[in-house]
Amino acid sequence: MFPDSPTNLWRGIEIKLLKQRWGRYFQGKILDLGCGEGEVAKLVFNKGQSFVKELWGLDNDPEMVKKAQKSGVYSRVILGDARKIKLQNNSVDLVFSNSVLEYIQDIEAVLEEVGRVLKPGGYLVATMPSDKLGEYLGWGKIYAWWFNRKYHHYHLYSLAKWEKLLIKHGLKLIDSKNYLGREEVKYWHKLLWLNKLGISRFYSRQVASGFGAAIAILGRKI
Repeated sequence: MFPDSPTNLWRGIEIKLLKQRWGRYFQGKILDLGCGEGEVAKLVFNKGQSFVKELWGLDNDPEMVKKAQKSGVYSRVILGDARKIKLQNNSVDLVFSNSVLEYIQDIEAVLEEVGRVLKPGGYLVATMPSDKLGEYLGWGKIYAWWFNRKYHHYHLYSLAKWEKLLIKHGLKLIDSKNYLGREEVKYWHKLLWLNKLGISRFYSRQVASGFGAAIAILGRKI
């Protein structure tokens, strides 16, 4: 699926959750915000899925855009800034964003654009680490601060804060799911460091229930 086992763990849990919980919303014209190479979209939005009319990708990295264009996943790939999306008002049925929003410093501008391009009643489906990620790593506050700074995690928020941000930009939170329990995060963190040392392992654990270090949200344009 992905080139390293830590990513396999995290993305595998996300993709299963998204398809099972909100797959019925994946229809019409969909914008994959921060699409990368298109690997996640390929697994979330099955090619030929009858209710997906068009699938568009958006990324600000020229190399990623080239790869996404070659992937065959998208009908259109846009090179551009999520703070100024090159689409008309009310042109998209769903905006999808997988582990992207936490990296964009000007999150308010992005959410404003999401609200602008969504049709009335359109949906935002997004995943991101939560405010519990640093705590769940288990190596103390100083390490957590360093880790999140290193990986440019600007927006590790609680669900309550995301809900306030959505409302501010014309979106209503209608469903959410926390995922990645403490043990999953510790194991993922271990895999991350083993991977950096060139040691590969396969993920085989079950997903824990309860509060997690990541959040998936479903918002609707008011």
